[in-house]
Amino acid sequence: MIDRFDHLVIATRDLDTAAEQYRAWLGFDVRPGGRHTGRGTHNALVRFGLDYLELIAVYDEAEATAASRDSLVQFIRRHPGGLVAYALATTDIEADAARLASSGLAAVGPFAMQRRRPDGSILSWRLLVPGGDQYRRPWPFLIQWDGPDDERLALDAIGRHPNGVRAVREIGVVVADLDRGLDLYSRHLGLTLAGRDAASGLGADRAIFHVGTSECFQIALLAPTGPGVVADALAAMDEGPFHAVLSVDDLEQSRTTLAALGTATRPSAPEGVLIDPDRTLGFRFILTPG
Repeated sequence: MIDRFDHLVIATRDLDTAAEQYRAWLGFDVRPGGRHTGRGTHNALVRFGLDYLELIAVYDEAEATAASRDSLVQFIRRHPGGLVAYALATTDIEADAARLASSGLAAVGPFAMQRRRPDGSILSWRLLVPGGDQYRRPWPFLIQWDGPDDERLALDAIGRHPNGVRAVREIGVVVADLDRGLDLYSRHLGLTLAGRDAASGLGADRAIFHVGTSECFQIALLAPTGPGVVADALAAMDEGPFHAVLSVDDLEQSRTTLAALGTATRPSAPEGVLIDPDRTLGFRFILTPG
């Protein structure tokens, strides 16, 4: 059963450089993650609670390609970085696999993965990947962690972020056809549609989905209705993750902190600010109070 948002995946060509930029330019507490054993990738984490941001890079292209991560390799060859995927956590990944199979959506998994942390400790989990590819797709991948949450947080500690960010509130996903996206998220993934409206400032129609019983996090599907940033994103990068909305306690204080770090922001409807995409590896980070 899918019950919460887990993490956002941000690709980069150089992990150390991106981690330092996220510290120095954005005010995040970025900590080493480790290496994905046998997968050719390594990461750094920006943790808020159970939810977090993952900066990921490829250290061995041949190993990553052999582990079905060629789409990530190709993305990093074409782009210096960007938002490539997001994960939803589940408490019964086998049942999710059965639901996807019965609804007619092919998936790979569940399969085991692990990460060796810099201190030598191992974290392990299982993944389920709809469509067989988790990068730059209009769907999430699913994760079920091995072991209790508190044990994992004892190893990957919650950060103290000078910018005031405390949670991921929303993931925006660009889709070419909203009705097809609605079917994907409701029938195949089993998520609850919370509403539909027009995101006129983005030149798009929007559908909102909630995850589990919480309304603290939502997924916004965005289909272009005419010229605008959503249509531009679809033309440039096809369907897939588009923006992340992050909650802060004091929006003005967060803006002040970013300005002191040399990072510009501008208003973003209805009550947030958009961080300069040149500072975020090219995608839309929106800060909002709450």
